[in-house]
Parts: sequence; structure tokens; C-alpha cells
Amino acid sequence: MIPLVSDPFGFGWDLFGTSLYMVDIAVVNARMVWYTSVVAIVTGHIIAVWLAHVTALRIFRDNRAALLSQIPMLLLMVAYTVLSLWILAQPVVETG
Repeated sequence: MIPLVSDPFGFGWDLFGTSLYMVDIAVVNARMVWYTSVVAIVTGHIIAVWLAHVTALRIFRDNRAALLSQIPMLLLMVAYTVLSLWILAQPVVETG
């Protein structure tokens, strides 16, 4: 976006002196992206299970019925978490 500020229409302008600006992609490495992804997946799935349980407690008057209603969803979320983490664990290389 920064180089586009100086040349928004692609006419070769350099209005603000930022047309040759290069983005440094080394700021965020692959390890940081991987750990951030793992934390986001696990945290998101835990929040989803907790919100589903809170909603079930509102719908069902009995705590036991609410808990039993959540077992299929809990198993599904555990499966989603395992699948997501397995996908992240796959190597990201091209084999020739």
C-alpha cells in the first residue's frame, strides 16, 4: 500500500517519495505465524465450546440435560481442533 500512495493510478509518479519502498517480510517469520495459528485455533475452539455450553444452559433448565446435549458438539470441536493442528503440522514444501 505504501508505494501506491505515491502512484495511485500507475502513471509512474512519485508524489510522496515512497514509490521505491520495499516491504520487509522478514519481520514475521514462519515460526511466529505457526504459533499464532495454533493459539488462534485452540483459543477459538475453546471459546466456541464455552459459548455453546452457556447457550445450552439458557435453553435447558436442567444442568445435566445441558451437559449431555453438548457431548456431540464437544467431540466435533475436538475433532476440528485435531484436524486443524494436523493440517498446520504438514510440511509446506513443494516436492518435484
